Amino acid sequence: MTEIEYEVREQDLLAFSKHRLKDSESLKKSLRRHEAMVPGVLAIFSMFLWLYYQDTLSAIYAGVTAVAWGILTPQFIKWQTLRSIKKMYSDEERAAIVGSYKLRVAADALVEIGKEGETKLPWSQVLRIEMTWRYAFIFVGLDTALIVPRKTITSGDIHEFIKDADARIEQAGG
Repeated sequence: MTEIEYEVREQDLLAFSKHRLKDSESLKKSLRRHEAMVPGVLAIFSMFLWLYYQDTLSAIYAGVTAVAWGILTPQFIKWQTLRSIKKMYSDEERAAIVGSYKLRVAADALVEIGKEGETKLPWSQVLRIEMTWRYAFIFVGLDTALIVPRKTITSGDIHEFIKDADARIEQAGG
């Protein structure tokens, strides 16, 4: 049985939400619109002012507005999204999630040992494992995952754990 011990911090909750948003089509579409389309229309308007009306000052204002819009608006959208993510978790939920955990690969289930005791999750309920440079996300639902911050692992080998867990997931799924 492979086992790892790690700690989940408050910032790790945000990392999972950021990871999920990275693939969000609606967010990508909104960012594209504010990075390229709106500034492009403003730039064309600026060129029109300068070429047709010979109004250099207004053309400069419109051009500067286009550049500022393209740079600042996407940053504001990202900031606002992170702010709404932070509000998703109440203080009680945050306190319940943050803390030290152990995960063990058993023959029949993934065993999680935390503050509230031992929980066994059958391998048929574990969907997949996604690795990033800083985290391992063990998906147990479409929008739910166990977060394993690689930096806070105090014992065990994450690579061996993931290899064993992947093998169990494949056995249960196939």
